[in-house]
Amino acid sequence: MSIRTIAVLSSMLCAATAAADIGFSAAIDASRGAAPLGTLYGIQTRERNGVMVYEGELYNAGLTTRYQPRFNMESGALIRVNVNGVSDAARAALQPIADRLGEVQVDFVAAIDAANAASERSDVQKVAFDIEAGILAYQVEYLDGDTKMYIDSVTGGVIPHHGADDDMDPTNPSTSVMAAIGLAEAHKGMGWVTIGMENEAEKGGNIVEVLLVDLKSGMLSVVRVAGDAVLSANDFDPIGNQAERAAEIRANWDMVVTGLSAAIGAAEAAYPGAGIAEAEFEVETEKTGTTINWKINLITAEMIEIDYIVDASQAIGNGFRFAMAPVSFRQGDYNRDGRVDALDITEVFSAWGAINPLMDVNGDEVVGSHEVTAIVSNWG
Repeated sequence: MSIRTIAVLSSMLCAATAAADIGFSAAIDASRGAAPLGTLYGIQTRERNGVMVYEGELYNAGLTTRYQPRFNMESGALIRVNVNGVSDAARAALQPIADRLGEVQVDFVAAIDAANAASERSDVQKVAFDIEAGILAYQVEYLDGDTKMYIDSVTGGVIPHHGADDDMDPTNPSTSVMAAIGLAEAHKGMGWVTIGMENEAEKGGNIVEVLLVDLKSGMLSVVRVAGDAVLSANDFDPIGNQAERAAEIRANWDMVVTGLSAAIGAAEAAYPGAGIAEAEFEVETEKTGTTINWKINLITAEMIEIDYIVDASQAIGNGFRFAMAPVSFRQGDYNRDGRVDALDITEVFSAWGAINPLMDVNGDEVVGSHEVTAIVSNWG
């Protein structure tokens, strides 16, 4: 047999093997069909009596009965459905998940797709609900036994788990951030309110950049604070999307009950030891009305990155707070619509030659060719 013939047969065998696997999507549907009284909490591949199978894990509403349907991985044929009771300890562990299933917006298959795209793998071994840093998430595990991805079941976003050597955004303790906000507000005086902050890493240590708006004029200011000193304060007129956001904030500021420092304190209480990376004030207008929130990006003591949301219209203790997978914008996305395209070029040309620290990518604070380069480099 020639080498070419062997190669062709090997390729055909691989294709046949791949085609024989019914896949997670079909196995998920089959699991739900085989145990209609249960809600799917997870599914995995495993070997049973020398046969590779998909095994689902479903529970009834009261978490008193567990259903485990097994399907032949190649044919999809139902092998059996194990039905067992649930111990008190297992029920207690499952209850936090059961209490939040009504929040789920993303199904298992979409979670697997998101995990595969982020991990650049496709050899999923298991996917199951899990509570991760306060987020109801899908934990997706791969056959190597080491790779795990966590997908927010509401947004579909990836929840980053950082290592000590990761290239992470710089963070500061909550006390340092709150102190910096206080210094910035004192420096700017009456009429200026904090609407965001971000840490910048420099040789001398992390700098806290505090963003403020003048409620009367709409002018913005970035105040840079290091330790107990104000390094600089740059005032500038917002342009394009910045101007729209500033107008929204000013129009709704009378709804604010909880300021950013108090919101950061709430985040620290929820995640002791967390480092604060950045924060911003958000105004969202829906058919049901307008909501105002603080979105605080933090990295927990366990090195999990999340966005912590605080209802700015409620006092701490009453405000609806939740965690979600972090939402970030690529460099060059100046209008913050999730894409880098011609609209961002329009934003840059509208501010060409102006001082605008929020659009600055090279540290000169002036909008110009470097900002265009950021768009071209991240297009799409």
